[in-house]
Amino acid sequence: MYIKYDEYELLELFNSEPISIGSIEEGELIYSNKDNQGFSITLFINVYAQLAELTLSYKENIIFNCKLKKVVSINKSDRDMIINSEDEKKIRVKFYPQMGVELLEE
Repeated sequence: MYIKYDEYELLELFNSEPISIGSIEEGELIYSNKDNQGFSITLFINVYAQLAELTLSYKENIIFNCKLKKVVSINKSDRDMIINSEDEKKIRVKFYPQMGVELLEE
């Protein structure tokens, strides 16, 4: 199994290319974005191990961090990113007007 995602959607949300850890075939990527208010979001994904780590920081201080297992997909929804896991948990990452993270209930 692997995480299903559209690299162009993530490129649009993060406004930058991902950084590949090791060889690109290993599927370990880091996406990051920083706004003009001092907030930043970093997303690490291991595509083939179905792992993700999400960090929200304010002026270099971590205010939220979570490690997610069994991630099945990452999708763009309007101006937000939705991370879906196998156990049906969902996380919404907001980029505008201010960066934030929200746990969605089913």
